[in-house]
Amino acid sequence: MTDERQGLLATLKNQGFAEAERWVDYARDHGFQQIRSQRVSRCPNCGTESHTQIGQYVYYSTLMRLNLCAGCGLAYSDRRIDPLIIRTHFEGAYKDEDYFLDRRSRLFDQLARLVDGHAPSGGSVLDIGGAKGHLMAVVQRRRPDLHITISDLSKSACTWAATTYGFKTICSAAGALHADRAFDVVVMSDVIYYEPEPAKLWTLLPNLVTPGGIVIIRVPNRLSLIRLAQAIRRFVTSKRARDMRDRIMFFNPEHLFIFSRRLLTRRLSSLGFDPVTVLPSELLTPGAQTRRFHTLYYQVARLVHLGTLGRLTITPSLLLVGRRALPAHRGAVERPSA
Repeated sequence: MTDERQGLLATLKNQGFAEAERWVDYARDHGFQQIRSQRVSRCPNCGTESHTQIGQYVYYSTLMRLNLCAGCGLAYSDRRIDPLIIRTHFEGAYKDEDYFLDRRSRLFDQLARLVDGHAPSGGSVLDIGGAKGHLMAVVQRRRPDLHITISDLSKSACTWAATTYGFKTICSAAGALHADRAFDVVVMSDVIYYEPEPAKLWTLLPNLVTPGGIVIIRVPNRLSLIRLAQAIRRFVTSKRARDMRDRIMFFNPEHLFIFSRRLLTRRLSSLGFDPVTVLPSELLTPGAQTRRFHTLYYQVARLVHLGTLGRLTITPSLLLVGRRALPAHRGAVERPSA
């Protein structure tokens, strides 16, 4: 056995590959490296250990499994890559200006309209995971009266947002966020599925939103589609072939979680947000060849949403808008009779 093969076998065994021998050629072809990771044995949302496996995938030379919690219904990855690697990964991801300025333009317009409609005059807005501030720049053009704060894990993104747009910034992971005030509107667009400890985020959230204020959350809406695709694959492929799968159809391996609509609605309600409204999310702006189709699809999705009284959302992502309840009004205390 060559030294290279021995090294690859050791790497595979340490990185989740129980049948390492079968993966050696794959590891060599894909340039596997030694990556530190930690196994997750309990649901990060509710602590339940019992789960079913949705599927498996390979990410950063590590075999991961997407599990479905039997307690709360959260779909979660069973491995956590070294945080330093993830931080470096996202520092590079934020350099794609075209992605923020072009592909997300329709979504940014939709989110900006929501913020505009809910923020009071001179109000405050916190964008958690706000990257370089492109979304809040759209909000600022609509509402220059608002006081905007950007929070992001990336130091370079926070520096960009501060120097380019003049936003106040908090450089922090979402679950470790410490703000000195509550905000009228808190936006968490495409961020909560990156937070490794969602329970901490839920504990923080009520303190970040003023009574009567709004939280806006955007997440993928693909859990049912992913489970259907996996069920079909189990039916048409052998176990031996499934054991060599390196991806899960419709699932982004960067994501730690898939939050269902039901889970998020219940969680927000338990935190004192009432009502919680679900909306179809605008799609990413496609290329010129498919732009007309995407526009038509979104309009059909809106009609389906309205026609089912909000019970069915068929866009690839969805929005949740929750209003934090006002404190219960206490009536006047009766004075004891003389």
